[in-house]
Amino acid sequence: MTTATGTIGPDRVRIAQRGVSVMSRGPAPVGTISGWRTSPSPELDLQLTWRGAFGRVRVFRDRVHAETSYERDALTTVPMDAVYGWRIEPCDFDAVCVEFLTPDDTYRVLLDTSDEGVAALALRRTLGTPAPAAN
Repeated sequence: MTTATGTIGPDRVRIAQRGVSVMSRGPAPVGTISGWRTSPSPELDLQLTWRGAFGRVRVFRDRVHAETSYERDALTTVPMDAVYGWRIEPCDFDAVCVEFLTPDDTYRVLLDTSDEGVAALALRRTLGTPAPAAN
């Protein structure tokens, strides 16, 4: 027997049941719990708010989702479909940046220096070998 816990709100429900998060209501014939669309929980979820900027990297088995406000006017989702490379570079003495490289831009997502090693392992497993250092 599995148990589930959750909170019901007007527009969002989250439920923890064997690593499954319910994100939104709607028709979805596969991977549902009582008509709710489900998505797997990330294998790694790192985030940092640093000097007014926010960074978050979520690594799933088959994809990466990243958001950043560092060097941006607003919180921006990294367009992972356009990413051709990634690397981790120092941003300051107390933060590192995961750099996602696209043809038009470089998206820098801030992480704590203590998360650098685990982030590198997870990203390498999902996205492959990192790009060479910028310098």
